[in-house]
Order: sequence, then C-alpha cells, then structure tokens
Amino acid sequence: MARRRATIILPVYNEYRNLKKNFPKIYRAAKALGSFEIIIAEDGSTDGSRELAQRLSLLPDVVALCRAEKSGRGGALKRAIRIARGNVVGYMDIDLSVPLSYLPKAVEKVEDGNAILTGSRYVRGASIKRTVTRHFLSAAYNALLFLFFRSQVKDHQCGFKFLERGYARKLAGRVRSDHWFFDTEMLILAQRDGIMPYELPVRWKEHRETKVRGRDVYLFAMEILRLRFGH
Repeated sequence: MARRRATIILPVYNEYRNLKKNFPKIYRAAKALGSFEIIIAEDGSTDGSRELAQRLSLLPDVVALCRAEKSGRGGALKRAIRIARGNVVGYMDIDLSVPLSYLPKAVEKVEDGNAILTGSRYVRGASIKRTVTRHFLSAAYNALLFLFFRSQVKDHQCGFKFLERGYARKLAGRVRSDHWFFDTEMLILAQRDGIMPYELPVRWKEHRETKVRGRDVYLFAMEILRLRFGH
C-alpha cells in the first residue's frame, strides 16, 4: 500500500467525549499536512469509543484498530506502529493537551533528520499548566530517570512523540512495556542507540484527571528496575 507523509496515532481508552469533540480538529490538521493517515488505536473501551472509532474509520485515510479487551496504552501503540504507512509516525493524546499547532513542526523536524522527537514541557520555550502536586511528581520522576539511566531528556512522559517510520518500528519492537512506561522506555532505548531525542518545547495544559492509578505507580517502579538491571 502507498506510503503517506505522516501517520498520526490516537491512543484511545474510554475517550468517547474527547474523540467526538476533537477528532474533527485532528482530521483537518492532518489533511493540511498533505498525504496522511490517522490510526485510532482503541484499547478495550466500554464507553462507546470503539463504536465511534469504527464509524470514523469510514472517512478517507482513517483506520480503526480496535481490541475487545484492554491490553495497555503501550500495547495499543505498538500494534498501530506496526501497520503505520507514514514516513513520519507519531502519536498524541486525544484531549489535545498539546495544541495541534505543533503538529506541522513536529513532522518537519523528523523529516529534517531527527529520528525521534518528543514534546517537552520542561525545556526553554515551553509552558505548562497543571496542579502543583502533579508538577512535583513529574519532576521527581524525570530526576529519577537521570539518576538511574543518566537520561538527558527533560520530559519523558509527554504524550506527543514523532519518529522516522523505520526507526519507530525498530524501537517499538524492542520496547517491552505495554503500559504507561512505553514512552519512557522508547526514549531510554533511543539514547542507548546513541540517538538523542529532539525535545520540542510545547505549550501544555492539563485537561483531565490522570488515568495513572496507585497500581500504575508500582508498575512504573518495577519497569524502571527491569530496564536498569534486566537489560
């Protein structure tokens, strides 16, 4: 099948309201890029998101990749990356915490030779609106990753990442996490490959309560230890 300039992946789990509200905006922004495809990586939703994704897939250049059972955000992204046809492959949160105005620049930066780009809330030129508690926890998490891995990335968990297609497939195939640690593991593995991710300063606004729960914090800790001592 024909290649596209860009593939935009939308990880979706119980996001019916955001999908209905924001998909038309994302579709218009994708069309402005030229040749594109959008993959809705739906992951076992119970709120009607799967049915909405399937209806949206009737639009040109939209694919609904659905699962009856939840496998995890990382697992959904891996499946979508495997079938992506864009020369640039990226994903973003459906709540548009990072505005769509950054989409063209992200694609251009990868086309200019950056194998992996990540949105960053903590580099010069970025701005962030979120609760003090979550800001503190995020800063502590990034500091921990520097301590364990000497990671030079300032922001590991921003849900706005774009990669060169071949490297995206290679990297996603090596990531073991199927959950929230997927983002972090990709950035750590890229640095182990000698590739410094390009951090694009973004304007980020918290739109919703986090879906990360107490059990996820424990899983994050186990994943860090696994990546540090298991590889």
